[in-house]
Amino acid sequence: MPTPDRRDLINQFKDRKVSAGIFAVRNLGTGARWLGVTQNLGSQQNGTFFELRTGSHRNGPLQAAWKAEGAEAFVYEVVEAVDVEGLVPYQRGQRLKERLNHWLASDPKAQPIVA
Repeated sequence: MPTPDRRDLINQFKDRKVSAGIFAVRNLGTGARWLGVTQNLGSQQNGTFFELRTGSHRNGPLQAAWKAEGAEAFVYEVVEAVDVEGLVPYQRGQRLKERLNHWLASDPKAQPIVA
């Protein structure tokens, strides 16, 4: 079986389907949830947890909770995948913001990850 060449692999990577949506970082001990939006649900956990591990996350209360309780007290959850196919960037942002506001209103314990 021939191995795919580099060009084919690059094209496959570029053509992959990326899901935008709403995600949560939840504290297992307290039940606190921080909600955010992302253009790529698949890679958001890595970026968020990297910022938390290095102490550089812009949400102070989330960073403080992470520091106090450790990484094992937190989980990443996909709350909703949002269909933004065919929308221009401004419309994508607006659609994601609408869905974030919906989820924040439906959960009084939830806070936005970025104010």
